[in-house]
Amino acid sequence: WLLPHQVSLMNFLLVLLWAFAMPYCRFRHMASCLSTVWTCIIIVCKMLYQLKIVDPSEYSSNCTQPQLNGTNLSPEELGNSTLYRGPVDPANWFGIRKGYPNLGYIQNHLQVLLLLVLEAAVYRRQEYYRKQHQLVPPVTETIFEDISREHLDHSLGTCAKYFLNYFYYKF
Repeated sequence: WLLPHQVSLMNFLLVLLWAFAMPYCRFRHMASCLSTVWTCIIIVCKMLYQLKIVDPSEYSSNCTQPQLNGTNLSPEELGNSTLYRGPVDPANWFGIRKGYPNLGYIQNHLQVLLLLVLEAAVYRRQEYYRKQHQLVPPVTETIFEDISREHLDHSLGTCAKYFLNYFYYKF
């Protein structure tokens, strides 16, 4: 029921965190901080799992095939199931696998970390600029404060500004 990248428990926690933070602006800063820490933990865990001292064959388990009347799966479906093909590494459920090239293996999480750092840098820079010039933070988190729904039909420029604000607000 989850996409291949969200099957892992580690990634699911990130999705769950942002699902609760997106509708509420006041939780976004906390979600950003927690996501940064969690992404770092994921990267470290994935890198540590690649060490030679970690041997998945020591703790992987082999599931036994159920009796024919004990399941509603066909014998062909049972044979194709990941659970019954061979030993199952429980770390796979957490999104950790052994033997992948390191950079390609953590590349997506590094990109998430880079975006989170960029977001933090932009917010810090905005805060610094406002304090230095004694400006009040905007009431809404939009790009163009003075553009609203009423300005949509005035010109193509205000229409574009409105949709940029809308896109920024939604995403």
